[in-house]
Amino acid sequence: MVDKSKKKANSDSEIEKLRKRQNKLNSLKNEFEGGKITSFDQIFAIFSPSPLAQELNIPFYSFKSKIADPGEFTNNELLRLAQLVNVDINLVLKFIFTTMKYKNKFKTGEAIRI
Repeated sequence: MVDKSKKKANSDSEIEKLRKRQNKLNSLKNEFEGGKITSFDQIFAIFSPSPLAQELNIPFYSFKSKIADPGEFTNNELLRLAQLVNVDINLVLKFIFTTMKYKNKFKTGEAIRI
């Protein structure tokens, strides 16, 4: 009898965990589609970095370095992010391009204009 109550409790907690995950993904989708996401900090306010890296199948330390230099994200990783959040890939690409900094001999570290 104790086993059944533990299984039900585990099942309920798993359902709650999945519901919270889906709510976070829906929030991210709404923010992306509304054009409100302008930095990774805004993403991380909704979805923590470590679980997001895990969802994207990117090792955490690699993910952290790619956040510092968004141009290092691969096409497949950006596609997985778009699929995870359920938005058009162009919204993710626009976000990445606006967070990238370009460097040349005349200007350093300015945001790319889109």
